[in-house]
Amino acid sequence: MPINKNAYRRYKVIDACLRNKMRRYPDMTDFLAAIEEKLDVNTTAETVQKDIAVMKKMPPDGFDAPIKFNRTKLGYEYTNPDFSIYGVSLNSYDVDSINEAIDVISSIGGSRVSEKFTHAIEKVLSNVQELNNKEEKRKIIETDYISEGRGFEHFDLLYSACRDRVPISFIHYSYSRREFKALIVHPVLLKEFNNHWYVIGFSEAHQALRTFGLDRVNAPEPIYKVFQNTSPHIIDEYLNDVYGVYPLRDGKRERVTLHVNPMITNYFRAQKIHPSQKVKMGSRGDAVITFEVIPSMEFVSLILSYGKQIRVVEPAHLAETVEKYK
Repeated sequence: MPINKNAYRRYKVIDACLRNKMRRYPDMTDFLAAIEEKLDVNTTAETVQKDIAVMKKMPPDGFDAPIKFNRTKLGYEYTNPDFSIYGVSLNSYDVDSINEAIDVISSIGGSRVSEKFTHAIEKVLSNVQELNNKEEKRKIIETDYISEGRGFEHFDLLYSACRDRVPISFIHYSYSRREFKALIVHPVLLKEFNNHWYVIGFSEAHQALRTFGLDRVNAPEPIYKVFQNTSPHIIDEYLNDVYGVYPLRDGKRERVTLHVNPMITNYFRAQKIHPSQKVKMGSRGDAVITFEVIPSMEFVSLILSYGKQIRVVEPAHLAETVEKYK
């Protein structure tokens, strides 16, 4: 669950009391007085006891704080004297750098990854905002992202399966064939493209790497089975040579040549859509653009989005596919 920022401020005061070498073994009265002095709020012993219980929990809900009540000294202590909820001390330069990074992370959105990462981001935000004591910043980055698409609820399970190399079974729905199919996949990567998430892995049914949209993945479950490793070289080729996620035909890399009208040429020159892109300018401002890629449905969609401004010169099968969808 998202961190309560008011509670986190109290955690910091409690942490400071426990690390105060001049006043060791603080008791409940010391905690209440420190919170009132530093935060200018009144609280209760019951609330502080709950705060200590949360601090002792394992992450991400707590800090795994080694807090113990010393019955001899009648006060609380860290059994590890070097412990701090900060983990590491930050200077002003560190805080400024973290703030800049968090601005970007916050603009992208924590939900782009998962709820537990959002929790961690909010924990850092609370800490840094308190250390910096700055007024709230205005938003200066806006990204084109829609969160919580269908299938995103499986993100954590699929992420763990990729990380721990655990095969998964799931029911996949094909939009084109309008049918469900049970599959066993050995996942290697989660990929985002145009605001959609995909899982890539070795499919036992296809005996090759395949890409599956999370919106079509149903009831995924980890299974106890030997993981089918895929060579990093094969994974790199699969990822680097394709524009998008769904290759056409047999998924082989080939030369793609486009003739592009003058207006659209400027867009391709300003921003490459693939590292292999090469532009040869014509005398009238038009251009011949070549790529060494695996043609994909996303590449077809890109060409179609420009209408008559782009013509496929080669390969023939790509030109035919584009014409079919016009």
